[in-house]
Amino acid sequence: MSSVRLTSVRKIYSVPGGTPLRAVDDISLEVSTGDRLGIIGPNGAGKSTLLQLIAGLTEPTEGTVTVAGHVTAVMTLGIGLRDHATGRENIYLDGQLQGQSRSEIDRILNDVIEFSELGDFIDQPVRTYSTGMKARLAFSMLCHLDPDILVIDEALSVGDAAFARKAGDKIKEICARGKVVIIVSHSMTAVREMCNRCIWLNAGRIVMDGPPAQVTDRYIESVRSEDQRQAVARFSHAAGARSLRDGWQISLALHQHDAADRRLLESGMPLRVRVSGQGSTDPNCSLVLDIVRLDGLRMFSETFAARELADASGRVAMTVEMTPLVLGPGTYRFDAALQDQAGRAADCSVVCEVYTPVPAAGGRPMLIYPVDIDVIKVGAC
Repeated sequence: MSSVRLTSVRKIYSVPGGTPLRAVDDISLEVSTGDRLGIIGPNGAGKSTLLQLIAGLTEPTEGTVTVAGHVTAVMTLGIGLRDHATGRENIYLDGQLQGQSRSEIDRILNDVIEFSELGDFIDQPVRTYSTGMKARLAFSMLCHLDPDILVIDEALSVGDAAFARKAGDKIKEICARGKVVIIVSHSMTAVREMCNRCIWLNAGRIVMDGPPAQVTDRYIESVRSEDQRQAVARFSHAAGARSLRDGWQISLALHQHDAADRRLLESGMPLRVRVSGQGSTDPNCSLVLDIVRLDGLRMFSETFAARELADASGRVAMTVEMTPLVLGPGTYRFDAALQDQAGRAADCSVVCEVYTPVPAAGGRPMLIYPVDIDVIKVGAC
């Protein structure tokens, strides 16, 4: 019966003048008859290197790879087809490379052509094929050569949705005959539908091995968390106060639960936003207050005439009371700016996290009502 076993396998590449790259780092894995194994992970995780080790295309630096059965592998569907030859000629050429006699290829030829859905194009040069047509031909050839172990990198992008479903059924049929299929894919849906087992690789190591639904859900959650972390870092880059013109300055502070300069705000509770600054006595000077969500959505924007907020020296002070704070859970940036007819002269940004003690049911709301917003002018701050 077909099987693959890796024991403490490492694949280390030398990097001139740098630290050696551990593409596969201490992986032990066993794949048995009937397994439809999906391999997922970010770019550079070691997925393709792992397939190359299983297929015998490269040797491990450490550890052992034991394979029972003949491996049929293609690292990229459509690569390896001869452009000058027709689709039919490619079937014979590839079959012979896989050790099939011409009579054996004759017996499967019509099945390959029918499965590929190429019709009359089968007798046209492959150079005239679209990328999808090449992929369908390559996949059809592989599946009908009766492989013991079928190893394919990105096999699930083999055309439209209907053909992808048919490819999935074919993979299940191969496994039902006691074979093994190992697939790398970035399609979480396809892995869940086609595979009965999934491993998540990262930095050459197995992070998780288990049922496809569980592994893909955890992987998606991890990717989203990392994306959010990077987004918050970019978002926070603008935090702080800037004076863009001499004599202009502005500051902003968030007050909640009798505490100043808060960065963690509770939704549904009163919030006091205090803004103060120094600017011009120009009656056209204005103060702008914005609240922006992490994804860039502007949740609140208001412009206040500075002549209504400033004293004779140009000092500006204002308190905005939100009773209660209505923002839903998430990361936000409070932006305050002083500007005149010449443009922005000073600005200040504060990044904060909004939370709710009891998460709302039915999804995360953008706003929580009701709300009253009062502006307290200079002298009351």
